Amino acid sequence: MSTDVKSRVVFLEGKTVYLRPLERADADPFRRWLNDPSVRTCLKLFAPLTEKAEQEFIEKAGTSPDDFVFAIVRKQGDRLIGAAGLHRTRWKDRATSFGIFIGDAECRGRGHGTEATRLMMRYAFETLNLNRVELGVYDFNEAAIHVYEKVGFVREGLQREHSFVEGRYVDHLAYSMLSREYFAARSSFPSAVSASRSRPRTGRRSKG
Repeated sequence: MSTDVKSRVVFLEGKTVYLRPLERADADPFRRWLNDPSVRTCLKLFAPLTEKAEQEFIEKAGTSPDDFVFAIVRKQGDRLIGAAGLHRTRWKDRATSFGIFIGDAECRGRGHGTEATRLMMRYAFETLNLNRVELGVYDFNEAAIHVYEKVGFVREGLQREHSFVEGRYVDHLAYSMLSREYFAARSSFPSAVSASRSRPRTGRRSKG
């Protein structure tokens, strides 16, 4: 999916991807990706998702003060490839939950998820002034675990046989990153090239 460069909205920009608010047109690719077994089994999804449901989700997005969800767009060709978000933010605790997925199979394994995750951490710690970002991931999702550990997330624990996925019980891993850890390693994070004034759409999906 391509976008006219003159009309595109850029909220956070890295070297190869940028993050923007969700749009109505995202409903169809999200529906296809989130029904794909290679994606949904990592996102705790098990019921079919319709385009109408995705449209309603996008329409309702932007109303929650505790969730921030972005579309991930590859800069080359302005190609929508996935989404990332901060969910269920606890402002008293200055903590939030992170989730991400790369739905476009051709764009996996190219570093786009890593860059998008780093941009999201910059937003969480440098813009929202949060102290803790946490996430959960299934033990079989080795690609995601590699990205999280590369970016600097620290493994906190393991929940045995936490979820039933595709006919078997799987373990669930807990990871987090603290503000002081982020700032200590900030030199390895990309600069946010530019940001728009529009507030990102919000939502409910997390990975793992």
